[in-house]
Amino acid sequence: MNTALLLLLQAAATLLINTKQNVNTPLAVREQAILSAEHTIQLATQTIAMRDITFSIPKNASIWPNMQELAEVPYRSAENTWAPLGSSVMIVGSSVSFGDINNDGLDDAAVVVKQVQKDNKSNYALAVMLNQNDILFNIADVPLGSAVEIYSHSIQDGQIFLDMKVDDSARRISRYELLGNQLIKI
Repeated sequence: MNTALLLLLQAAATLLINTKQNVNTPLAVREQAILSAEHTIQLATQTIAMRDITFSIPKNASIWPNMQELAEVPYRSAENTWAPLGSSVMIVGSSVSFGDINNDGLDDAAVVVKQVQKDNKSNYALAVMLNQNDILFNIADVPLGSAVEIYSHSIQDGQIFLDMKVDDSARRISRYELLGNQLIKI
C-alpha cells in the first residue's frame, strides 16, 4: 500500500477516535466526521482494488448509474477475485436497486448476484456498487445463501431492504447498511 493511502486511512482513524472521545462535540459534527471517515475508507478501498483488476472499466455516462454500466464493471467472485459478469458472476433477474447508499449525493446500486465457484456450486450475495471516481465499484458484498427468492428490493435512506426467502427459511425483510467498506445486516 502506498504512503498516501496509509496517510488517508490514518487520518480517517484519527478523525473517528477524536470524534468518539470528545463527548462535547455536537451530534451533527460527529455524524459528518464519521461520514467523512467512511468516504475516505471507501476511496482507499477502491484505489487498492484497482491494482488487481485486469480488465478495463468504462467510465459512467452520467451521475445516475444504469443497467448497462452494471453489466460492464467488475464484481467480486466466489474466490474473492475481480470478475466481469459472465460465467462466474451473474446478476439475478431484476434484483437491482438504485439509490444513495453512502450519503455522498450520488446514486449507487445494490445488486443480488449469483457467484459460481470453480466446482460449479453457487451461492448468492448482495453486492454494493458505489458510484465513485466516475465508475461503479463493488465496495462490499454479503453472502445470502445457496438458494434465494427475491420478492422486492429497495434502497431507502442509505439502507438496502430485501424481502426474500433464503434457502429453506421463511420469507422475511432484511436490512443492510454500508459502514466504510463493510456491508452489515441490521
